[in-house]
Amino acid sequence: MEMLRPSRDVLVLSVLFATTATYFASWLPDITNVVGIEGSHISSVVSFGALNGMVFGPVLGPFISLSGILLHGITNPHFFSKDGFHLISPLFVVFSSLIGGLLLSGRKKMALALYTIPLVAWYAFSTGRTVFYYPWYHILLLIIFYEFDDKYSKKISASKFFLFVYLFLIASISVLADHIVGSTTALIFYDLPPAMFISVTLLYPVERSVLALCSAFVVYVLFLIVRVILQDIKTFEDKAREIKEGTIEDYMQIEVKKILDDQEK
Repeated sequence: MEMLRPSRDVLVLSVLFATTATYFASWLPDITNVVGIEGSHISSVVSFGALNGMVFGPVLGPFISLSGILLHGITNPHFFSKDGFHLISPLFVVFSSLIGGLLLSGRKKMALALYTIPLVAWYAFSTGRTVFYYPWYHILLLIIFYEFDDKYSKKISASKFFLFVYLFLIASISVLADHIVGSTTALIFYDLPPAMFISVTLLYPVERSVLALCSAFVVYVLFLIVRVILQDIKTFEDKAREIKEGTIEDYMQIEVKKILDDQEK
């Protein structure tokens, strides 16, 4: 799907607005105690990771996500006192933005290649090999997305339903990218037993789907707004062309005819 390309002034204002929104989103209450680890939490800003990538693409999207979260870190005195895993956790959201931007801009092979890295790395750990079925939802969504894109790509621009499903699938893969890279990295920093992941194997798809639904809905509304604006512009141009053609025709009928009459006299 072709990315939207606004004017430079609109783009700058949009980037500033998105960065500010991401900053404030990082202060929203986290989703707590849902990943099998007591005291664990998932930042609500994950939704903005997918959103920024889908709206601004694979370059500006990750930049906006990183900038917004880093502003949060600078203004939060407790942020830099956290352990290494939490200090690098903003990069997980950046990765989510990158995947979302690549998918929506049509660079699906690159997105798949990057997405595969943490997915394969999961099985490099004994816990990952024990809970080998943990990324089942990640793999399922990838299969559904590529099947959907292959069969219904022509209907996406013509049907609101297919458009929303397409955006939801991309948003889902984006927030799951944050999830799998975070889960895999956690195995590097912590000695986590398989039981912690087994307990949420069926829970995390629900949690991530809710986050993806929020991102997909916002992007869907933006697409509809832009579509209406473009249709109005086309209608205005058509009417302006009709008026111009009518004015020329009136001139030909009145002024030119008057000149010819004068010459005959």
